[in-house]
Parts: sequence; structure tokens; C-alpha cells
Amino acid sequence: MCVLKIHSQTTSFKKFCETTNIPVFSVIDKGELRGKTRVSETFVVSFDVSDAEWDAFSEQANDAINFLTANFEELNQLITEVPDSDGYLDFPIYSRLNDNIVNQNDHLPRELISLAGKLNLGVEMAIYSPDTFE
Repeated sequence: MCVLKIHSQTTSFKKFCETTNIPVFSVIDKGELRGKTRVSETFVVSFDVSDAEWDAFSEQANDAINFLTANFEELNQLITEVPDSDGYLDFPIYSRLNDNIVNQNDHLPRELISLAGKLNLGVEMAIYSPDTFE
């Protein structure tokens, strides 16, 4: 379930979300609640990039390539119009480490890095224990 998150200190994304065809996951203004108790310190918009499972990183990465390719122009315009924007792709993945596996490598495709770089996006890989939500 990869999500693209874009933050800004100065600009709300709500107007953009009213007109975009990009699938919006959430939009929050600075000062609004994020969850039950945490107040957002920034304006944030999050987009659905992939619905692939957390143990399917390659599928998430391919979905991200397709998402960035399909929405490149509109994302580039948004990021250009919000000069203090700070965006990144958030890839949640399950750890495969155990008593027999001591090293985990997940490859970021060149095309993904190139597209993200052209949009000044970072990449985050959040690694969770497989029993995190049990």
C-alpha cells in the first residue's frame, strides 16, 4: 500500500483535491487532527499509489512507476505551485528477517528513482515486523 505524501508549511492542498483526478487518500490542513489526538504541524495531502500488500514490494514499486508516469504533469504542476512542498513515496514493507535470514535487500528500480527525482520526491521504506498488527 504505497502512498505519496506531500507536506507544506504554507499552502493547503484542499482546493487542489477538489479538482484533481489523482486518487486522494487524505488531505489535512495545518492545525487539524491527524488521528485521534495528534495535531498536524503541516498541510498534508496523501495519494493512493498502490494497493499491493506489504509483502509485495516489487508490485508496489511497479505501481509507483505507473502512478508517477500517469500523473507526472499534474504532480509536477502541484509541486511547482507549492515551492515549499516536501513529498515522498511511503512504501510500507514487512521485514523478512528471522533466525535464518539476517539481511534484507529491496531493490528500487532505476525508473522509479528517475521519476521521483524529476519530481523532487524522496522515497521512504517503512519496515514493519510481520506481527505488528496482530
